Order: sequence, then structure tokens, then C-alpha cells
Amino acid sequence: MKHEAEAEAKVLPLELVEKILLWLPVKSLIQFRCVSKKWLSLILDSRFVKLHYDTADAAPTNKNTRLLYLSSEVPEARCVDLEAPIRGDYALQLPLCCRHFCLSILGSSRGFILLRIHVYGAPLLLWNPVTGSYRSVPYPVLDPDASCWTGSDNLWGGLGYDESSDDYLVVVGWGNGHEWRPQWEYFSVRTNSWKTIECGHLPPHLVTVESALFCNGVLYWLAVKDMEVNFVIVAFDLARKHLSLVSFPTSGGSGRLLNLFAGCLGLYYLNFTEDHQKFEIWVMKELSWTKLNVVLPYAHGIHPLCLTKGELVGIKNNELVKVSDKGVSVESLRISCCDYNLKMVMFTQSLLSLPDEFGCTGEEQGK
Repeated sequence: MKHEAEAEAKVLPLELVEKILLWLPVKSLIQFRCVSKKWLSLILDSRFVKLHYDTADAAPTNKNTRLLYLSSEVPEARCVDLEAPIRGDYALQLPLCCRHFCLSILGSSRGFILLRIHVYGAPLLLWNPVTGSYRSVPYPVLDPDASCWTGSDNLWGGLGYDESSDDYLVVVGWGNGHEWRPQWEYFSVRTNSWKTIECGHLPPHLVTVESALFCNGVLYWLAVKDMEVNFVIVAFDLARKHLSLVSFPTSGGSGRLLNLFAGCLGLYYLNFTEDHQKFEIWVMKELSWTKLNVVLPYAHGIHPLCLTKGELVGIKNNELVKVSDKGVSVESLRISCCDYNLKMVMFTQSLLSLPDEFGCTGEEQGK
């Protein structure tokens, strides 16, 4: 009895254990599920899972930030930890239903990635790479022969989280016939239904050129608004269900692309001057643009992806590279599954699950 009492005294209270586990990366939590039944129950508890995600998301350095890249020809997903030295990547297991088809990435939010399968009749997929769970999302009921559902063009989308209703929304847009008037709809995971988005005030020939990026309750797309290839930023507020346009920080430049930087909406584009060419990087904070003091000559040939710990992460040829804010190379990694149409997405690892108010089928929990 004495030894049992001493052993019991050495065990940390579960409340203290929870506070410690909240600050650990997802990889450690997965390993620690084997410590005891109490730890397993705690780590799988939905309240703890949400609190863990919110704690990591609010931290200055998120240990769960990852870059996922996907080969388009032979579907293979691999992952890189961007907060650590990029010495290697590792494979992720795609859902069985899409391993033999061409895939593309439409967006990510809170650990979930929105996948599009380029085959007739296939739904969209909401996939958590950490847990392996996924849920299918059918397209809106339209012309089943519409080319935008199976082709690589004419369809754009995004994934976001509406905190006000604790709901994930899948947003899609597509061209409507020869007049090319885009239609927009969103799918509520909680209600399992599609609804139309009013977009009459948007330019009639609007065409997005990238997948959406989700930031602070808003989805953003880079888009072309007219035949003269003038770029705009399209924003969809998930709480208000409202589409709008966001102005660029400055005029001029070319090759403008949209990215997320340090949890904010980011933008970089190539600026031509009389004596040289360089990338300019801007970040939107509190609805205003701020130019970053980052030295990145065009000669570097880098396609920026994000900023982490004051370093710029980007793609150069078939390598993932990190450079300092002075343009000095820090490290690089040759990408394992590289092709000319490589898809990439930033995501945050999480153990979160999707709302299951209507019940989950085997497919939705499949791996």
C-alpha cells in the first residue's frame, strides 16, 4: 500500500498534464496517446483538440505549420516542416478513392485540405492528412456534362472556417456559358447543403488564376478582371457570405501572385525599374498594405511561398529554398516528387474533425 501511495503521488494531476500537452506539436501528441488510457482519452477529447489548435494558432511560432506538395501525374503527397531545418520531406497517404487519379488542391483551412479529383462523377474531398479522415462534397446540381467539373480550367474554389457558426465552407465558382458570367456557390459542411452567392457587382469576365487562401475569416483569390489582364483580389467573407474586391497596394509590376505571410494576407510581384528587376513583398494588416523590407533580386529566380522566422521560403527550379531577408541563401531541399505542374499548399497540422451533426458515413471517416 505504501508503494502504491508513493507511485500515485508522483503522477502529475491531469489538469497540469493538459497544460503541458497543449504546447506540444501534433506529432508528439500522436505518440503520447500510447502513454496511458487517461492520456489517450484526453488527447482525443474534442474540447482538448480545439484548445490545442487555438493555442498553436495564436503562438508566434506555430510548430504545426507544414508545406504539402502534390505531384499531378502520379498522385503522391509529401510534406515538409517549414519551422525546422528543411533537411528532408516525408510521404503522406492519400485517401484510397483518389490515389489513381489526377488531383489538384483548391485550398486549406485548420488542418483540412480541399482536393479536386479530375475524373467524371468524382466529388470534392475534405481531407485531414494527420488523421487520414476525409469527407466527400458533391458538386452543386448542374449540367452533369459541364466540362468545368472534370477539366483543369473554368472551375475555382476554396475552403474556409466560419467561427461564428462553427462551420466549414467550401466555395466554388465557374464560368457560365459563352458570356462567361461567373456563378458562385458555397457548401456548408454542417448543414450538408449548397447555397448561391450573390455576385452581380463583380466584373462579368472575372477569372481566378490561383486557388483560394484563407486568412482571418476571409477567402482570397487572385483574379483577372478583363481582357487586358488587369489583376484584382477577390474576397469572400465567410460570416457575412459576401463577395468583394480588394485593391492592390500599388500600381505597376507584373507576375503578381497571392500568398500567406506570417498569418496575414500577402502579395508579391515583380517590379520592373530602369536599372533592375526585383520582387516586392506586401502584407495586409488591419485592412492596409505594408511593404516588407526584404531584399530579393529577380535574378534569384525564387517563387516565394511564405515567411517564417524572418526567412523567406520559396521554390527555385526543383528545390525548396530558404533565404534571409537580405537575400542570402540559408538552406535548400530537392523536392522528391517534382513535375512541371506541382501543386502546393500551406496547412496547419491538427487533430480536428469536421462537424458531424448529420452523422458520419464510413466514407467520411475512411482512410
